[in-house]
Amino acid sequence: MDTSTIELSSLDRLRIALLNLESIPAHKIPSPPYQQRRASVAIIIRIKPNPSYFSRNYRDQSSSSAPISSSLNHLIESSDGNLLEISTILEEFWKLPWVAGGEPEILYIKRALREGDRWSGQMAFPGGKQEPKDADDLDTAERETFEEVGLDLGDRKLFLCVGALDDCKVTTTFGKQLLMILCPYVFLQLTQETPPIEISGSEVDSTHWIPLSVFFNPQITQKWNPASIDLSSRIAPKSWILQYVLKTFIGRMHFHCIDLPQFGSVAPSISGENNNRAELSKYSESHVGPVTTLRLWGLTLQMTSDLIDMMYRPNEVPPRRLDAFRPRFDYWDVNFFSWLFLKSNRGNYRRQQRDFASRR
Repeated sequence: MDTSTIELSSLDRLRIALLNLESIPAHKIPSPPYQQRRASVAIIIRIKPNPSYFSRNYRDQSSSSAPISSSLNHLIESSDGNLLEISTILEEFWKLPWVAGGEPEILYIKRALREGDRWSGQMAFPGGKQEPKDADDLDTAERETFEEVGLDLGDRKLFLCVGALDDCKVTTTFGKQLLMILCPYVFLQLTQETPPIEISGSEVDSTHWIPLSVFFNPQITQKWNPASIDLSSRIAPKSWILQYVLKTFIGRMHFHCIDLPQFGSVAPSISGENNNRAELSKYSESHVGPVTTLRLWGLTLQMTSDLIDMMYRPNEVPPRRLDAFRPRFDYWDVNFFSWLFLKSNRGNYRRQQRDFASRR
């Protein structure tokens, strides 16, 4: 049977991803002597309970206040983080009644507008640069996430680090200069309710939980939908003459991006007459139409694509990557020469994909 034709729910895809994260070792990149800068991000996934769960379960206050089951709590308290114990914790997690039929969601942040920040205003995962006080890359991801959105990823009763994706090289626009090594870690929220998010106003403008199912919709992910940047201000920030020349002969650079619809939240409607309705309102969102559009591109799109690639079995053929579109320019001749001179970049990309396929 051709398993590439099998359609699974996003929850089933997440289960496959968590198994792959356990069994497929992440490719770690050591910092070269000439560039020691490193950074880490946290890809946080939660399960939004299916509304039918609340309609079937009328629970009293004492039972609804328990964040996780007693058996899962015992496993977490006795765990020291090795792969065998993580696998056991996940087995117990999938048995939780509110998980079945739920919708996985991924946490994204929209970075605040800041002068001099090359990622200002972009969609991203919580995270940031490593500091001398950090014990390792994972410690950086946990510290930065707490500083930016107030989620304590180090609390093992709330979150479980299920693995890491391949490290990324963050480079300048044409890949000629290494800026830092970026380390993505994947966390699963173990509780039914998400702890309160406290945004750092200086770094984060807003937070958004995006349904995982969005990334399996080719009408959203495979449509050429560019985000455009002005190269002249990056290449020659201090010379208006050179900027004018670059704008005239090179134009703008266009990157593929995915538009993520943002829906407004419904305020909880707590009523003493119906506790079930109050529980449901904590997770409800309005679907009357998108309020704004969130644009996902660049490094965050690349890491999201790496995560989606993890959601296929070894005998399945994954579809085209979310970030498979190569950048384009305004003029055909610039497109031709960029294709010609960036041949090594394409070769590196193909080698990375073959390496990942071999590790699967």
